[in-house]
Amino acid sequence: MRTAWMLPDDWQSMRLEAEKIGGCYECGVCTANCPLAHMIPRHYNPRATLLRLFLDPAKGGIRRELWLCMRCRRCSKRCPQGLKPHELFLRMRQAMLKSNSIPNPLETMSDVLKLLQSETPLPAVLGWLCLRPADKNSAYDRAGTLAAKALKDFLNGYRHSFRVAKRARSEKISIIGSGPAGLSAASELARRGYSVNIYEKAPKPGGMLRTGIPHFRLSRKIVNAEVDHIRSLGVTISTDTIVGSDITVRQLLEEGSRALFIASGCGRSMQIGVEGEMLEGVHNAIDFLERFNSGANLKYGDSVVVIGGGGVGIDAARAIRRLGPQTVRVLCPESRAEMPGDVAEITDAENEGIQIIPSCMPRRMLGSDGRVTGIELVKTRSDVPLLGGGYPLIPIEGSEFTTDADTVIVAIGQKADLSFLPDGIMVSDRNTIDADPLTLQTSMKGIFAGGDAILGPSSILEAVYTGWRAAASIDRYIKYGSA
Repeated sequence: MRTAWMLPDDWQSMRLEAEKIGGCYECGVCTANCPLAHMIPRHYNPRATLLRLFLDPAKGGIRRELWLCMRCRRCSKRCPQGLKPHELFLRMRQAMLKSNSIPNPLETMSDVLKLLQSETPLPAVLGWLCLRPADKNSAYDRAGTLAAKALKDFLNGYRHSFRVAKRARSEKISIIGSGPAGLSAASELARRGYSVNIYEKAPKPGGMLRTGIPHFRLSRKIVNAEVDHIRSLGVTISTDTIVGSDITVRQLLEEGSRALFIASGCGRSMQIGVEGEMLEGVHNAIDFLERFNSGANLKYGDSVVVIGGGGVGIDAARAIRRLGPQTVRVLCPESRAEMPGDVAEITDAENEGIQIIPSCMPRRMLGSDGRVTGIELVKTRSDVPLLGGGYPLIPIEGSEFTTDADTVIVAIGQKADLSFLPDGIMVSDRNTIDADPLTLQTSMKGIFAGGDAILGPSSILEAVYTGWRAAASIDRYIKYGSA
């Protein structure tokens, strides 16, 4: 029987990564870019966690810090050494569990959830991001089963802890959007004693937590628990309310809002811009996931192709796989190593029978009688790395090929609908709201913005972090007249 002080079985297979750590510049980029490290700096530091793992893996592997990483990949995207801390943490978790090196993993996971509840907004959602409870098809069954048990126990206690908050201040604050950024800001502002009203265009609150992430990945019990908790703090959520038509930004200010936080997200799918995109059978991923998550009776073909290897593309592929088509393929222009999707979720997709076909991009959709029948593609290769990170992808002329498809789901990115903004709020050339990088205040005094509305498509953790930051800025603005 192993003890907590013995090395995991596959530690030797990670020696190459250990050598990379030995050559780390110690520049601090990983920690500086970690949203969680900013929210709980006394408890989490990615760089320190890496050091502990590779200097003393037996001791470092049993600490709760190993389980706090939410795999947002901000550290990996910006590391000048090319390290991928989130992947290293994931591999180490699995190695420690496999070798029975963690004395009580369920207790460790529960400690993570208790820490998040005491220190952060949306602890159930952030706990899900940390622990990633797996569904029955996951490649990580033991970790997923333990995580599901820890989260279930947490939710039972979380609901019993709901208490209606007492008002400490009279100022009213309005929030547009009830996604992770909006809920995070509402939670923090309500805890500070403010009167908060959220305006949500959908019938139910939660934003992309409810409509964009498949229920088999993020349980609706978690989303409902967070919404119920925020309501218990005295926050009012007005659903089926479209800002811009039912009520305007200026009306909210005129009706007494001392500050306003815009967290409207990026809910519009980007078009791929190729011939045949309007054929019947071609769908965008955002609309498909919304319909899937609503429980609508969906019928699609037997040969499905998803274009795009990011998180939304992988979610769409795994969701439609559950509708029973014979084949589901994910095509993406990046190489397998450069795919933007989470490595664990890509592995889960493959274990579910989804084919991943990297290094190719569509040239045109093929069709007959107005319906899609296939796709013409061209192979791609990576060019010289860009200065800001990433690799430009170049089509290889003469490498064209075709593949059959009776259903195509396009998941190449999202953009924000900012048509509701008043003229005084500046918008960037990326179609995101311009906001001060420190305070998140827009070009209009008293109006702040966060989440995908300022970042573009991003992770849940990044959105929560902007809501947390915006709440602090709004508090300073109301108290001192400046954010």
